[in-house]
Amino acid sequence: MAFNRSIIPLLGAPGARLTGTKLKENLTNAKIQFSSLTKLMEEFQPDGIFFMMDLTVEAEALGLEVGFPEDNNPYVKEHPIKGPDELSSVVNSWSGVSGRMRVFTEVADKMARELPGKRGSYVIGPLSLAGELVGVTDLCMKLIEDPAFAESVIDFSSRVVSEYSKALIDHGADMIAVLEPTAVLLSKRQFKRFALPYFERLRSELSKPLIYHICGDTEHIVEPMGASGAYGLSLDSMVDLKAAAERVPENVFIIGNIDPVKVFLQSNEEEVERETEKLLEKMKDVPNFILSSGCDIPLETPPENISAFFRAGRNYRS
Repeated sequence: MAFNRSIIPLLGAPGARLTGTKLKENLTNAKIQFSSLTKLMEEFQPDGIFFMMDLTVEAEALGLEVGFPEDNNPYVKEHPIKGPDELSSVVNSWSGVSGRMRVFTEVADKMARELPGKRGSYVIGPLSLAGELVGVTDLCMKLIEDPAFAESVIDFSSRVVSEYSKALIDHGADMIAVLEPTAVLLSKRQFKRFALPYFERLRSELSKPLIYHICGDTEHIVEPMGASGAYGLSLDSMVDLKAAAERVPENVFIIGNIDPVKVFLQSNEEEVERETEKLLEKMKDVPNFILSSGCDIPLETPPENISAFFRAGRNYRS
């Protein structure tokens, strides 16, 4: 049976190359980012597009110092929360949507008014934001040694993510992708305690569909991810998508998962087409499949490789 596949890669950063701008300019200026997204839409005509991925927006709004290269992903420089006192200080200073969150709500607003198709936004997941506040290694230790404290940080992080998500929805976002990279480090039991309930809470608080995106090999947590109430699971390139599809409900979309580095960035057009066709053939009997990249497509990805991906996706006939 042939399905009319949606094609929605995680496509943001390469837009900076199409507009001749620096990544930092795009992540700090709504007009520049929207111009880059518009170029991507014109060039490739995806069925939907997310704004640019930035995992530091929420942490920066909470007062953490961010390192900001001109043409590389920003990163959190410090992880100041060591105990309840530091947590209380950050909690008390949080005054709602602020900082560069306003850049991205403005981008979401422009996307809703001017771009066709599905318009998506990204937020960091509560566990991963807690990891930025505490430090990922320290947080993983706290999950074992002081789970009550860890939960208090994740709980506050969930509140911040929820408020930001609501603002993005108010500005027109059709869907929110919750980026939870730290969750891949957890066992299945830990995932069910420290990640899943907070995603479920977000889902209950928000009025738009949520995509659950966890980088890396998530084979061990696919079932609970699928039971989370997510609209779709965005899975990375090392996950067997066909096997994953057999382990989640049929009403949950499986999204992915062409390798963003090995295929999009480092291969040639023919190899990109071949890998895309191979995935489509594998998933041909899966109605709840959306063709995408496994994660964010890198800044330096050749535009012709992105075109080859779309060409293969649109030309494929099972």
